Amino acid sequence: MTSSKWFHLGVLFSIGISVVYPVQAEPNDPEEDTNTNEETDSQNTDAETPTTNANEEITVYGQREVDRRRIVLDRQLENNGYRQGKRKGDKVVYRPETVWHPSVVVYDSGWVDLRKTPPRFEPWIGGRPDNKWRYLSCIPPFGLMCIRASGWLITKRRAQHSKTEVIDGNIETIQYWQESVIGLATQERLDIQLPNELDSLWNNPDFERAEKIEQMVSLWSTRTCTPEGQAAANIIADYLAYEVHPSVPIPTETQQWIEDNNPCNHPVPVFEP
Repeated sequence: MTSSKWFHLGVLFSIGISVVYPVQAEPNDPEEDTNTNEETDSQNTDAETPTTNANEEITVYGQREVDRRRIVLDRQLENNGYRQGKRKGDKVVYRPETVWHPSVVVYDSGWVDLRKTPPRFEPWIGGRPDNKWRYLSCIPPFGLMCIRASGWLITKRRAQHSKTEVIDGNIETIQYWQESVIGLATQERLDIQLPNELDSLWNNPDFERAEKIEQMVSLWSTRTCTPEGQAAANIIADYLAYEVHPSVPIPTETQQWIEDNNPCNHPVPVFEP
């Protein structure tokens, strides 16, 4: 069970092997439990709600939806004993209130990592976190009392147990956010990256036209038997039919090869005579 949850923490996206998890219901947000019906209707109107293409079964997300789900994840971590995250490059690091609990590192790409919390220097007396006068308790000879290093001294067994608890408490919210990250990356791949790659290949002077066509056909045939693969194959098929074929007719043997090598029933290019 634990290994399965760890697997879901990483998101490795590629259009050939991409996986979009089924859409889950949004995890409960304690700060939104008292919302009225009018407030809910307003949120549904303002936010970019994911839509599903019935023919291709691909869930499409906008950046606003990804940001909204990220806010849900931020609140979930804060409610589970983590401080406000601090951005460091392409990731946000969340430190726990309890020093020996693991730190949560959330990457913009969707990858989530758990690491030992490094030592930190904090007043050993209680009080409001923004009360800087508490640091007077750290003047010598009490300085050592302000060093909290149990995050690095914790045993492997206890550290693993703590990580498992963090996963159990946040896995649904993490996956809920990751779904939108994957969906947005898929759409960008289909709408922008793949067409640009096809244009770059077709306009590359280093290859003969026959080689370019061969590479495009190979790219078409190796798309996976998934909705994402079907959508990518459809884009490549249209490019072959409407961009390549009018200027350089596709050989008859190549057209026949495409017809005979289509185990996933990808959309086939329609070549006008």
